[in-house]
Amino acid sequence: MRKGAERRLARAALAALALTTGIAAHAETKTVYRWTDAQGRIQFSDKPPTGFKGEVTTLEVDYDASKAKGPAAATRPPLVPPDVMRDVLPPPPDIAKGKREQRAKLEESLRKAQEKVAAAKAALESGGDLKDDERQVIQRTYAKAQPDKSNCRPALDGKKGAVMCPSIVPGEPYYDRQRGLEEALRKAEEELAEAETAYRRGMN
Repeated sequence: MRKGAERRLARAALAALALTTGIAAHAETKTVYRWTDAQGRIQFSDKPPTGFKGEVTTLEVDYDASKAKGPAAATRPPLVPPDVMRDVLPPPPDIAKGKREQRAKLEESLRKAQEKVAAAKAALESGGDLKDDERQVIQRTYAKAQPDKSNCRPALDGKKGAVMCPSIVPGEPYYDRQRGLEEALRKAEEELAEAETAYRRGMN
């Protein structure tokens, strides 16, 4: 290989080393070491190979790192001073703030669960009144006449004085509604228990 071509290769190798190892970016003469490894590949480095027993050639190369070109030079990010990095890097997480926010979320979930239980209890307590579509009329037997009831007639069982009168009683829709209110309260209480458990764990 001619000396000129060899020096051009050495400059290219030195340019790559400058981009990866931080060689100063100004014109100066550098010593480049050249050798052929065990696989027959030509190697260049700004430091002599360690433990290599073969022939090592040294080349003095005039190099200006500021004029390095190529893919590596185009993609290498500029070195940023530490004080500038503090401005561009995200701040470290605020652990205390994170705990406060987590506690606020747990408290809000607990409050909503408590309100849901209170609303379910109130709905169940106030849901005892019969609605028009939940009523049904049956014939009920009384041991004696009922002055407050109309359309009564003597009972068929033959007991003296017994009467049968139409009476309004809750129908199946009423009991279905009551079961729904009870189920809503049960689920609300389960959610409250889960919210309380999560709150206690979050506070530890």
